[in-house]
Amino acid sequence: MLDLLNIFIDNMIPVLAIAGVGFYLRKRFDTSPAMISRMMFHVFSPALAFNALYTRDISGGDFLRVYFATLALLAAILAFSLVFFRWQKISPGERATTLVSTFVFNGANFGISIVSFAFGAEALTYAVIIYIAGSTVAWTLGPYVSSSGKASMLKSFQSVLRTPVVYALVAAFALKAAGIMELPPALSRTSQLLADASIPLMLVLLGLQLGGFRKPDRWRLLLSGTAIRLLLAPLIGVAVASLFSLDGAARLAFILQAGMPTAVLTIILAYEFDTDKDLALSLIMTTTLISPFTLSVIIYLLQNDII
Repeated sequence: MLDLLNIFIDNMIPVLAIAGVGFYLRKRFDTSPAMISRMMFHVFSPALAFNALYTRDISGGDFLRVYFATLALLAAILAFSLVFFRWQKISPGERATTLVSTFVFNGANFGISIVSFAFGAEALTYAVIIYIAGSTVAWTLGPYVSSSGKASMLKSFQSVLRTPVVYALVAAFALKAAGIMELPPALSRTSQLLADASIPLMLVLLGLQLGGFRKPDRWRLLLSGTAIRLLLAPLIGVAVASLFSLDGAARLAFILQAGMPTAVLTIILAYEFDTDKDLALSLIMTTTLISPFTLSVIIYLLQNDII
């Protein structure tokens, strides 16, 4: 029990404290998250992705194995959720929102930060790959599921190609392939500073977003979606990690990322496709508030080689 408490204090309290700054700013000054969200999307997240992949010794094979393992993980979660919610007497909007909440996970604000705190820089590199793979699924299957199959998969995939992180990833691998292993100091220091700033900014943004949420409702759906996202997903992650022979830092990052809460993108999709916005907000809020406790247990199990 003392070990769990120490893990919570060492890894979760810093995350919650920085997110609390954003929450305070939203409540005290009605600060909008829109500007920081744009900054993260266009500048800081790409810098983090570029710096993590360019400065770390990771092969294309390792990248693809982690990337496709993430796709397999999310496909398995979605398949289970489709079966689980198929026969429940809920509206199409409720079904679409709950389905999306189970496989669209917060691999950025929460995931990258917590993996970095818990397992260090090497695991952080893999956490970024998992985040990129998760974003691919979120921006393709997310709209498709939210629209009940009416959205074009081609159009959904085109949205991925408008994501700056993708081009940061391409740039990192292109430089490595060209044998350029060191950038001029002006570029490398700029990239490093932007990457270093990205994690605290992600957490402030998370707090700003949480500051706008309301009291949750519809507890049956809420508990079902939360249990799949926070409890079942990491268990599936353990199986998928073994299936794809992930080990070391890659395995640690993979299983921990699998247990992250629902991403804020869920509410964006709910607004875009007119599904259940209140339920989306409730799922994001509930999974985010409960996840520090479930993630502390996962970190404990990983650190002690129990899973």
